[in-house]
Amino acid sequence: MPEQNFSLLESDEPTLFRELRLKGSLNCNLVVSREKGGFAVKGTVNGSQEFVCARTLEPFELPFEVEVDALVLQEQGLTRQEEDDGSDDFFKIKVPANQNEVDLTETVRQLVILQEPMAPVKV
Repeated sequence: MPEQNFSLLESDEPTLFRELRLKGSLNCNLVVSREKGGFAVKGTVNGSQEFVCARTLEPFELPFEVEVDALVLQEQGLTRQEEDDGSDDFFKIKVPANQNEVDLTETVRQLVILQEPMAPVKV
């Protein structure tokens, strides 16, 4: 599979990502490899978010980078993509057996939310 770079600009920002307070681009660098019964997706997602400092109440930007580790399984009998939250180590996504693509939007959104500080402080 050829390498592709994707960037999400603020003007293209879907509603799903508005809650993430992205400042600029959300960059995904992912590698897809064939696995038995599906695909493995590994790589990183990085960008910058805008927070309000818990001490000073001033807005500030905080860069982040998170690792993506997802297993995409092609299964008979499914009619649409399903997320499986059963593992803490990686995301498992099930897709219909005849589907050769996957929507990683929810996976990326959850990873970005999980790395956010509970009480952001401007350094």
